[in-house]
Amino acid sequence: MMKHRNRMRVLFHLILLYLPFSISGQIEGEQYRDSLLMELQHLKNLEKEQQDADIMSDKVALLCLLAREYDGIDSTKTFDFAFEALKISEKREYRIGVIDANFTLGRAFMYIDPTEAAGYLEEGYLLADKLVKNDSSQKLLKLWANGTYNLGLSYGYMGKHQKEIEFTSQVIPVVEKLGDSLFLANIYTNLGVKYLNLVNHKDGYHSLRRGREIYKSLNDPQETTFNIIQMAMAFEGLDSLGQMKKTLAEAKVLLEKYPNVFDKFNYNLQESQYYLRTERPKNAIESLDRILGLVENDTNSKLYGMVMQRYARAYKGIQDFERASDYATKYIANSKATQSGMGWFEGLYERSEYHAAAEHYEDAYKDLLLAVDIYDSLETMNTIAKLEELNIKFETAEQEKEILGLRVKNEEKKSHAYLLGALASILAFILFIGYYAYNQKLRKARKKELRQEAEVNLLKQEQQNKIFSAMIEGQEKERKRLAIDLHDGLGGRLSGISMNLSKLDKDEPKQYPKKQLQKVMKDLDDSLTELRTIARNMMPETLVKFGLQAALKDYCSSMTGKDTKVTLQFYGGDKGIGIQQQVTMYRVIQELINNAIKHAKASEVLVQYMREGNNVDITVEDNGIGFEKNKNNTHDNGMGLSNLRTRVAYLKGDLDFHSEVNEGTTVNVHINIDAA
Repeated sequence: MMKHRNRMRVLFHLILLYLPFSISGQIEGEQYRDSLLMELQHLKNLEKEQQDADIMSDKVALLCLLAREYDGIDSTKTFDFAFEALKISEKREYRIGVIDANFTLGRAFMYIDPTEAAGYLEEGYLLADKLVKNDSSQKLLKLWANGTYNLGLSYGYMGKHQKEIEFTSQVIPVVEKLGDSLFLANIYTNLGVKYLNLVNHKDGYHSLRRGREIYKSLNDPQETTFNIIQMAMAFEGLDSLGQMKKTLAEAKVLLEKYPNVFDKFNYNLQESQYYLRTERPKNAIESLDRILGLVENDTNSKLYGMVMQRYARAYKGIQDFERASDYATKYIANSKATQSGMGWFEGLYERSEYHAAAEHYEDAYKDLLLAVDIYDSLETMNTIAKLEELNIKFETAEQEKEILGLRVKNEEKKSHAYLLGALASILAFILFIGYYAYNQKLRKARKKELRQEAEVNLLKQEQQNKIFSAMIEGQEKERKRLAIDLHDGLGGRLSGISMNLSKLDKDEPKQYPKKQLQKVMKDLDDSLTELRTIARNMMPETLVKFGLQAALKDYCSSMTGKDTKVTLQFYGGDKGIGIQQQVTMYRVIQELINNAIKHAKASEVLVQYMREGNNVDITVEDNGIGFEKNKNNTHDNGMGLSNLRTRVAYLKGDLDFHSEVNEGTTVNVHINIDAA
């Protein structure tokens, strides 16, 4: 009985300790750690009175918690607490404590010595992996998930990126089972960053998108800002600059509402890259000026080097080659300090270009020779590839450590806060249970009413879908019939005329002027060509025989001419999509391309088809004249958007336009195949 009372008293102290932190956030970090130290002393005093397994387990858990709280603040205390927890757990053969202590030590070593960190994390992982086969409690699963995730990160810091992705993929279904949405969103976001660092923009985009959807469901705009900025980087890698601009604008709105230095730096760095890609170097310089103060005093950091390199490229853009050379020199010095061989090579190579442009040919020659020497000294092409991987445009290994470290630490604290928040919600529920009982009947009645409304709306939606389906199907049947009639009827007749006239041309009768006859033949040939184009557009034979990808490739090629370039990027496939859905998607893209060329007078059109599972995203981006939002009605009438909206509605998709005058237009269509 005494043991039970002591146990309840310990738990009560812990609840009193944590609830104010999770609910009101009034306890500062130092006060919080002091409170944990007081609780630890309390447990030690209890332990002197009696040897109890529950007190021992609470003590080990508290030691590990203290070690994590002091991580990054006082490394001596971090390791002292963690090693003490490990020693107690091994002595008492307390396996969960051994796991927790090893995971805590592994995390503490992660930013100091990744190899040492992996050793502790692997030991904890092997024991935890064995225990979870027989014990699937939430406590053990959460411990396993955090430790396994950190083990993956340590592999990433050691350059074993495939192993990091493998272990991260193991964690995702477990975190989904635990229902820890914040942790899951952070995992997807950090996995997206990893893919971007490996220059895999497609998988990076998909991972970041998953994380973004979860952040939205949590209604936590501060958390989603970083994710959105990384999405901008993914769009830049996919050459979708219109989407990059739109995403950066969304991030800017959030950053103005919820400012923080970390996201501010990332945002301006990505914005500077957007301006460089769109050939606006002066704007890029303004973006870099806003963050220079954050890094200028730390000349040995990778972030400083990234900013210097970006400055050099911006000044090259305005043809100020002297200043471009100065910034390149700073980038070279930073690459030497951070032992980045590839960065040193890139800096020398780029500075040689700036010297040559400024007609300093002797300096350019020296830089180029030294760059070649450095390149040759990099042991093998595999080594070069790894260095390039660590030195990609926006993210470096050090930056990734900062990002992932902050995310992991925030995840553990916030997931703990959510758990305690849930406890507070339960207490609130108990207090107001009488009120809920009183309103139970009203709620049931309201639910019944809402259910009936939902059923009516569903019937309306189904009826509307049938109307759309019948209308679209009828249109396609009519197109097919007309295509056959034109090809077999009028087409055959015109072909006969052409053959007869060709025969007359060969006979060369004197009574017929040859030049006029040749003109008639040319007109007929042009008519036949136009006729075949009309027939193909009405019912593309390629689509029926070979599918949507082949049909779009064929159509984009046919629309590319002397003054217009239409580029298709097709990610995913069309397998499992019904022929009617494929035809409708084809018509939508066909209409958007025609609008871009005919109405927007675009010289370049980019078509992207991205499919992931049952989700299809279609983007058509052009560099045309654009239009103003307040002139949408005119735009609708002039470009047949009502027909477009009807087709997208038939697919039960979403249609979104983003355009500015003289800035081009980006159209996004999102379709769920199951829904359609």
